[in-house]
Amino acid sequence: MTLQAPMRCSALAEQLDEPMIGSVDHRLRWLLVEDRGAWGRDAVQDLFGPDVTSRAKELRLRLLLVRRREGDPAADAVRRAILVDTVSGAMAIRTITSPSELSVEVAARLPAAEFGAPMTDPIFLVCTNGKRDACCALRGRALISALGVDHAERVWECTHLGGHRFAGNLVCLPHGIVYGRVDADDGPRLADAYLNGRLDPALLRGRSAWPAPAQVAEQVLRGRLDLDGVDDLTMLEADVNGSRAAVTLATRAGEEHRLRLQAERASPARPISCRADDLEEPIHWAAVGEG
Repeated sequence: MTLQAPMRCSALAEQLDEPMIGSVDHRLRWLLVEDRGAWGRDAVQDLFGPDVTSRAKELRLRLLLVRRREGDPAADAVRRAILVDTVSGAMAIRTITSPSELSVEVAARLPAAEFGAPMTDPIFLVCTNGKRDACCALRGRALISALGVDHAERVWECTHLGGHRFAGNLVCLPHGIVYGRVDADDGPRLADAYLNGRLDPALLRGRSAWPAPAQVAEQVLRGRLDLDGVDDLTMLEADVNGSRAAVTLATRAGEEHRLRLQAERASPARPISCRADDLEEPIHWAAVGEG
């Protein structure tokens, strides 16, 4: 089935009250490449090819196209490329004349300091890839406009992040924190909080540096301990074995908390994209105990 307006995949996910936490792909690094042309359904693959995009995923590297605005592709004779290490928090920027100058193999292991000039100011990404999913265009563009009032030099449009049914999606780098269901009112508030070292667990989809069970454990523990500092928790261990996982997190004070989690499929089956014809039962992790 293909959803028809006004029932979009994001509206359906909200109607089903689908949990967002734990829905961020586990990617340790992000490679952002400026591209001002019109983005198709598979924009990254169109530019880099299927082998490169597949290898990036294997290397836990999130490869995305970014832009401040759509424009003449001729403007991309010189592009900016940004490398972000979500583990160390290091970011670097350089200019390139062709995407062929970039290697995902190198980007996955090269120290950020060797990639380009250091960046210290955080940046925000919003998916607006409407050819991939209409919800990202409808909700993403409104979010971009709201963020542009105070954060014009920090915010970029980006291609598909995954989880379009949670649009508007907002990414905070360098931590790789991803929020979902962010509207035009919430966006500026979340951006300001991030710049002040705080986050909102309620709208959190997760952080890309951690596997899905650890993302869920983070939200659970933040709720129990009333923590909202971005760096209030550190992941010490994430042991994932099929549908079971054990995650150990530590507070700033050094207190360790070990949570056990179980993966389950959500019902009923539903399309997870406005363009999807197949019905799926998404996997969600839930905390089931401690120790």
